[in-house]
Amino acid sequence: QRNLLEEDSDEEEDFFLRGPSGPRFGPRNDKIRHVQNQVDEVIDVMQENITKVIERGERLDDLQDKSESLSDNATAFSNRAKQLRRQMWWRGCKMKAIIALVAVVLLLVIIVPIVLKYHT
Repeated sequence: QRNLLEEDSDEEEDFFLRGPSGPRFGPRNDKIRHVQNQVDEVIDVMQENITKVIERGERLDDLQDKSESLSDNATAFSNRAKQLRRQMWWRGCKMKAIIALVAVVLLLVIIVPIVLKYHT
């Protein structure tokens, strides 16, 4: 209706879209026009509110998608951290085993000649 009122129209169309106008309808027409203006303002406010609600819904959807993505990334990070912790633990065990083996070999190198010297 508003789009029709904004375009150029003849008096007959104005009569059907806006109602009667002119001097013979004076104060009553002013009240109707005032009420129509208030209704138009309420319509504008409601359209703005609907637009804002739709935008908010879109932002909430985006936020939910990002939240799910972060949750997935956190789970993947946690799994990778556990896997890396196990790898490092095994690496530490291997290193300790190598050091112990080297220590045993060194002790054998030192102790065997001494034992053989006193044994003969």
